[in-house]
Amino acid sequence: MLTEIEIRAIAQRVVTESKSTAKVDTGALKRSMAFTYIRGMVTFRQFVYGQYGENSMLEKNAIRLMPYGVQWRIIYTTFGGDEIEIGRTRQGRATQRSIIKSLAKSTTSRIRDLIAISRSKKDGEAQE
Repeated sequence: MLTEIEIRAIAQRVVTESKSTAKVDTGALKRSMAFTYIRGMVTFRQFVYGQYGENSMLEKNAIRLMPYGVQWRIIYTTFGGDEIEIGRTRQGRATQRSIIKSLAKSTTSRIRDLIAISRSKKDGEAQE
């Protein structure tokens, strides 16, 4: 069984090798590549300019370097802010799904009331 430090080192190696294969020269693609390791799941993130394979070799590097038994996924973010998750099933089949962001943030009614009061005060000051 691998320790957390070893898994993080392997994930960092995947990101480093993927940054070296990035095909967009603006630097935004290289800056967007990162990973997080939370509760035994490694999540790689990358900004997408076009087709997934044309940006970098992040998915191929993850398949090649991540050890068997370590859960991982890749989340691509598009220009519009949409997120697409790429992963693998236990049998090795590729999966793809869109991640739907919730528009309503979970806040309490008191916080909503406070925000409404502060907005009305700002509007009142602007009208006077």
